[in-house]
Amino acid sequence: MAVLNYTKRLSNLKDRRFDKELNELFASRSFSSNEIPDNLKYLLESMRPIDKKYNDRTVLAADRVMNHLEANLKLHFSRAYKRQGSVQTNTNIKVHSDVDLLTVIDKYHYIDPRLPNLNPYTASDPSSDIKDLRSMSYHTLNGIYDYVDNSNEKCISIFNKSLNRKVDVVFCFWYNSEEYQRTSNEHYRGIKFKASSIVADYPFAHLNNVNYKGDVTRDGARRGIRLLKTLKADSEPELNLLKGFQLTSIVYSMQDSLLYYTPGKDLDIAKAISSHVGYVIDNPLYRKGVKSPNGLEYPLSSDDIVPELRLLKSDLDTLTEDVQKELSTSWRVSGMLNSY
Repeated sequence: MAVLNYTKRLSNLKDRRFDKELNELFASRSFSSNEIPDNLKYLLESMRPIDKKYNDRTVLAADRVMNHLEANLKLHFSRAYKRQGSVQTNTNIKVHSDVDLLTVIDKYHYIDPRLPNLNPYTASDPSSDIKDLRSMSYHTLNGIYDYVDNSNEKCISIFNKSLNRKVDVVFCFWYNSEEYQRTSNEHYRGIKFKASSIVADYPFAHLNNVNYKGDVTRDGARRGIRLLKTLKADSEPELNLLKGFQLTSIVYSMQDSLLYYTPGKDLDIAKAISSHVGYVIDNPLYRKGVKSPNGLEYPLSSDDIVPELRLLKSDLDTLTEDVQKELSTSWRVSGMLNSY
């Protein structure tokens, strides 16, 4: 059984929740209380959402990039902009969270090859268009921001110093699925990062489904995702193979009834997640069949993540057992769980 250094973990959590620009620590009023055991405090704080005003600053950083691009880009096609990332699902664990700004060529789109394309686009070369979009975007952003990284194949990263936020500008095309063509519901609309790509990504279905599950469980699913992300962030040794997308998929695959949140149910949800992670580990066929929230990917199919899942579960089990011991020995601590 792992031994957790709660003093260090609470310090890490505090660092992730401190906004230097506002000189504020986002934590509950009980965070500084010496009466609340550190293990209980760590569990409850790990599951709490980041306040909207901090996430709004992340959104503002993305909006400023969008405005700079729209004011300066001189191209023959219009652009559409969409945000993606954990801020959009309120499952982020840092006040200074990154955000992806999807920058989409909006003049034309790709279509599911199974559908007839009655009006194929031929006015320009898509590969050249997206190359020009990236090149002109880099020129624009490099003249505005001190930090601009153009080394990633998929995106350009900028850092907004005044808001202390990183924005990844991701360039892509629209991809219309059969369901989108039928309904015009953006939930079913995909994106492609290259003209030659066969596979499309469906970020809007992911965001919508994660948010729906969060809502129907009264934030319980989001709390579970934040808990696993926090445990990963504080793990010793580091868990470099496990990604937030995989942790989100694990919680998303659980029954809603196990995640339904009411005040004081934090420990029950944590135990249910531990049990589910154990099932994922012990049943390879089930693990490899777990789908992502958009229903199209199998993010747990690699056996390489299993050792890290075991380490994550060990930390989670230690945390839940430590909290359970506190609750079993003190009625006052039980009251703190319900009123935190």
